[in-house]
Amino acid sequence: MKTNRVPIWKNSLFLFFTQAIRLLTNIFIAVGIARLYGPEAFGQFSIAYTIATICIVIADFGFDVLLTTEIANNRDNAAQIGRKYFSMKLIFALISCAIMLTVPSLQTFSVQSRTLIYALTLFVLFTTLTNFFNAIFRGFEKFYYETKISFITNLIFLILLVVFGILKLPLIYVMLLFVITRLLGVILSVQKAISLVGANFIGIDFDEWRNIVNRILIYGLHFIFGNLFFQLDTILIGIWKTDNDVGIYKSAFNIMLLILILSDIAFSTMLPVLSRLYYENFEKWKILSRLYFKVFLLTVLPISIVVFFYSEQIISIIYGHKLYKEAIPILKIFSIIIFFRFIGEPYAMMLTTSRHQYFRMVIVIVATFASFMLNYFIIPAYGILGAAFVSIGINIVVCIAYIFSNKQSYVRWLFESRVLVVLTLAMIMIILLSLNHALALAIILTIVYIPLAYFVGFSNDDRQGVAAYFNLKKVLH
Repeated sequence: MKTNRVPIWKNSLFLFFTQAIRLLTNIFIAVGIARLYGPEAFGQFSIAYTIATICIVIADFGFDVLLTTEIANNRDNAAQIGRKYFSMKLIFALISCAIMLTVPSLQTFSVQSRTLIYALTLFVLFTTLTNFFNAIFRGFEKFYYETKISFITNLIFLILLVVFGILKLPLIYVMLLFVITRLLGVILSVQKAISLVGANFIGIDFDEWRNIVNRILIYGLHFIFGNLFFQLDTILIGIWKTDNDVGIYKSAFNIMLLILILSDIAFSTMLPVLSRLYYENFEKWKILSRLYFKVFLLTVLPISIVVFFYSEQIISIIYGHKLYKEAIPILKIFSIIIFFRFIGEPYAMMLTTSRHQYFRMVIVIVATFASFMLNYFIIPAYGILGAAFVSIGINIVVCIAYIFSNKQSYVRWLFESRVLVVLTLAMIMIILLSLNHALALAIILTIVYIPLAYFVGFSNDDRQGVAAYFNLKKVLH
């Protein structure tokens, strides 16, 4: 069995390309459907796709993360490991498909939304199977397999999406396009997986299933509730309001997701590094975690400020002002959520890499129930604007909980003198832009902010640490 290792920087690069391909595809899908079919149809699509996304998380339930680590540690027994995890994954995938088929009959979705939900049931099945095979590729450090398959399937999808849009085909055909391209991804993934493991890894083997479930339970519950608390409001708006309201809300939400994908990429690349350093070199773990926090804080400040003050221009350029003007105040609120998601992510990563994932699980479970209870009263009375305010409140509380859940007093990072100076610079930007919204001023302020944030916000040791991380070898070896 061929197990040559690919350099870490190459795997990180392939992972970035994979995420970028998916990100660009999702952008084109959202913008294309929003512009070609209008807010109401976009809302119907958003409801169906959000429910499908949550069901995929239920199907994955942390299996893929654990499968990657198991195969990486024992490649000679990859076929046996694959069978055990495939058996459990198949059960969870079928449960998720059953949920997809059941949800529409339990809630008051529109007829069109229910039809789209039913159509995406096979999309859930094929996507979670593809994720299973991607975990095998990562276990063998063959990240480029995932990148290549993602590129092929998403390229085909985008080409056909353009054709469907030009022909003005009903939205149900776009949903079927999701299913067909995901099926193609499964076929290509199976071929590559067989070349790595052999054909006998696909089978039924329920030995040690209790042990497997116990090991992934905390991660699985966190993945489910972590996604649910973040996207629950979209589903609730679909139940208690109209498809048009969902379309308006989701148009701003997708812009926020576009920015937050940066934190997802950072999470994927930093997770293995920080996990190992926590046990091998605790001091380096603390140093790198602190740098992670500072980079995120100094990066998100201008992003949040620009999104807040230029929400109208952003919405107009992407979706068109006429149909989506109600999304402008929603995006302003989401710009604040972006800030708190960024500064909370490093603290959340510290909980995960220090083997305190249990705290993250508890936090997101409580946040999910709090979101539901608040939205139960707020959405019917105040609509999508009320849902956005609930979301900002929940995300701020979650961020604070992540910070204070760490055992040591890492709160002091927020009050370092260099950080306070950069925060002062950000406040000056806010004051100046509130007085004058000229785009030229925003560009000038951002250009001035970047070098000041780097040379003022980071000490010499910090800058050397950042350079070492991007060089990788000094940190990883």
